[in-house]
Amino acid sequence: PTAAAITLTTHAVGNAILLYHIFSPLLEHDAIDMTHLDPSVIIDTAIPLKNLGHFVALSCILSIAIIWGCQRATLKLSLVNNMILIGIATVFAQCSFILCGINPMKLPIHTFISALYVATNTVLPITLSAPSGEVIASMQHGKSRVNYEAVVAYLFGPISNNINPSTKNKQQLYQRKVQRMHQYSTLGTLIGMCACAIFRVLDHGMQIQRYPMPIIIGATVGRVGGVLMTVLVTVTVE
Repeated sequence: PTAAAITLTTHAVGNAILLYHIFSPLLEHDAIDMTHLDPSVIIDTAIPLKNLGHFVALSCILSIAIIWGCQRATLKLSLVNNMILIGIATVFAQCSFILCGINPMKLPIHTFISALYVATNTVLPITLSAPSGEVIASMQHGKSRVNYEAVVAYLFGPISNNINPSTKNKQQLYQRKVQRMHQYSTLGTLIGMCACAIFRVLDHGMQIQRYPMPIIIGATVGRVGGVLMTVLVTVTVE
């Protein structure tokens, strides 16, 4: 599954580079201006919505361009199905923020945009990818519909191991490896996001502790780590 590995790696690394180029100059500039402030005040100073929205918008465009370009994917789900799936994933992402000790009502717009970033980076790679798109989509009355249970099972359920090794075909092996890639990258996103969100409680006054940078950085770095891990596992398993 070289194409899938290249797509997910390029997607994850591309977002990391975009994150650095957009926020690094801002944080370096603010670090100088906030030198005299108390660490707790620095942490409570949220990132400007303009910069956050700019990053998420460019990330969505970058994600679609990379995934579609690398795999030349066909749209397995309609635009409406994609939007509904991203909306549901955004709600679940906001719930995960609460579990990390973040009050979603304190800065609701920041929280929503951050959750949207996590959702799009999780959903788009599977809805625009042909192998996973075929699994989560079903035809009803001549139209493609999303199977929400299949999405959850695809990302968090067990990878099918009931294939007889002597009867495995290349397509089955390919789908299993691609599913493993999506699962590892998604878990990496969630683990990195939660770990960095908890890190925010440390009163060090670092610029990367400003909300919602821990979520954005954690989700981005975690996804890169998950992708690299799954590539290593994929080339050594089966």
